Formats: sequence, structure tokens, C-alpha cells
Amino acid sequence: MKVSPLIRKFLLVISKGYTVVVSIRNRLFDKGWLKIHRLQNPVISIGNLTLGGTGKTPAVIKIGKILQQSGYTVSVLLRGYKGNYGGNPLLVSDGKDLKTNSLVAGDEALVIAKNLPGALVTISKDRVKAGRWVEKWSSANIHLLDDGFQHRKLYRNLNLLLIDVTDPFGSGCLFPAGFLREPVHELKRADAVILTRTQNNVNYQPLIDQFQLLKSDIPCFLATQSLESASEKNSQGTLLSFPLTGLRALAFAGIANPNQFFELLRKYQVDVTKTICFRDHHRYTPSDLAEIQKQCQELKINTVITTEKDAENLPENALNHLRVVTVKVDFQFNGTGLSKMLSQTMKKNLK
Repeated sequence: MKVSPLIRKFLLVISKGYTVVVSIRNRLFDKGWLKIHRLQNPVISIGNLTLGGTGKTPAVIKIGKILQQSGYTVSVLLRGYKGNYGGNPLLVSDGKDLKTNSLVAGDEALVIAKNLPGALVTISKDRVKAGRWVEKWSSANIHLLDDGFQHRKLYRNLNLLLIDVTDPFGSGCLFPAGFLREPVHELKRADAVILTRTQNNVNYQPLIDQFQLLKSDIPCFLATQSLESASEKNSQGTLLSFPLTGLRALAFAGIANPNQFFELLRKYQVDVTKTICFRDHHRYTPSDLAEIQKQCQELKINTVITTEKDAENLPENALNHLRVVTVKVDFQFNGTGLSKMLSQTMKKNLK
């Protein structure tokens, strides 16, 4: 979205002030003047430098599955972003059953819980408190800290940073002039960088060179994203899978990087006739749904396609006159390097 030069200058002024605040906060943690708390069990943080869009949620799910396959019982700690719960730690899933919904816990917590059976999923603004609460009563022996790079009050045994190779630094400015949460040089805190969306035709070697100038020994792992499956709900709520090739549909998404989702659909030969973008974590209103239906009628389309996160934010029985298709994205790491790092972290830190 284009903004006027005057507004741009105003945003840059705020961004500079925000940069100062972030830098002071980081130095206070570095010097030990702000306390960092430890949990009994190891913590693996998965986060990013930018305001979303790196593939963090599917990365959390994939790393959780790798750990489960190695015999560990996984706990996932989330803030519960865009949920309406703000109290004590709340259990979203005990590994078997969902205990709440996305209105309360937020879309990310529900997507992780549904795709990572066997894992305990907990939300709280205070992840230290949440982790200690989980450790009091559960058999979980590893915590995954979702979106944890900036949540410095919780000590982590492994600090993983995701970078999207198609848009690594979001214009290079900090919020609100850009999409960076903190300066790029802060990636030195990471134990490893995961470069996402490397399936795209992007030369990511200059990024690796830049990272290694900041921290010479930092490992860089490559990750790709693909479509794992697509499904629709029939009148009984049963999930039905079917091929996507040649499917003519209107695609809509309220995620941080919707254009990447639309391009992924086209890569799998979906006939994306129309796209509609909403804000990240958008909760769909009757007027939104009416607009989608109107567009479908005008284009003579009876199918809409969206993401798992967006499906969590759709009201019950929404768009019931249309075929609503939900797409699941698969996240894969190239090689075994990250799996080995996870294994070494657990062997070193598990009591």
C-alpha cells in the first residue's frame, strides 16, 4: 500500500523511536538487568525478525513432529494472539481433545493443536508462568516456544530464527515504517537460521553470506513449503479430499503474506480467478462473507479456497451456499542438519 511522503516521514520518526526502545530493552536483557527465567525442561524457541509471514506455524508443527518421532512429549507455549482470553494459562489441547476454540485461543493455537496430536498446547501472555504450570502436572519433557525470538524473559536452550527468502527484512525498516520487529543485527542471538520458501526461484546465498558476517558460525538450514492436502466440509462436517488441478476458485486469505499463498495455489495449477486479501488473523464478519458471495456470483464461481488459519476464523456454517476448500501447507527441511541439532539439544539438556 502506497502512502504519502508526509505520512512516510511520520512513520519513519516513530520507527526510529521504536528502534531505540527495542535496542535499550535488548541491552537490558544482555546485561542481566532484566531477568531471564528458566524452566525445568528444555525450551526450543521458534521465531522471526519480521511481523509474521515466514511460515512459523507450519515450522512449529514440523519441529514438534520431529521431536515426537524421537520419543519426546511436546508442550507448545503460545501467546494466544488475537484470542479473547487474557487470564491464567489456558490449556487448548491435552494432546487428545480440544479444550477451547479459536475465538478464545486464537487461530494459530487451534491449527497447531489440530495438526500436532499428542502435544499439549497452552496459551498465556506470560509464557514463563505457562511453562511452569504445564510442568506441575504433565509428562511433557520439551517446550516449543511459538513466536519466541522477542520473548526474552524465557530462557531457551535452542533459539531458531525463520527468514523468508522472498522478503527477508520487510523493506529494512522497523515497525511501523516497515515490518521488522528489531534490527537485523539482532539475529546474532539465534543459534540457527531457517531460510523458508526456498522452493521459489530466489538466490539466497547472499543472505547466508550476510548472516555469517554477523555471526560467522551460525548454521543456516533450508526449508520448503508445498500443498499437503485440500479438503472441504460436507453437510455432516466430514472432510473430503480431492485433487486441485484445474479447480476454478476464488481464493481469500487473512494472513501476513497472502500473495505467497495465492502463488502456491497457482503452482499447483489451481485456476485462481479472483483473490481477496484481509488483514492477518482477520475474523470474518457478515459483510465480509456477503462480499465473497457477491464476487462468486458475478464470476459464476461456486468454490472458494482458503488457509487453515482462515478456516478457524470463519463463523460456523459460513458460506454454506459455496464449496469451501481448506488447504493444508506442508513444511519440509532440506537434509538432516536441523534434526541432528534438535537431537543434540535434547541429549544435552534433558534431565
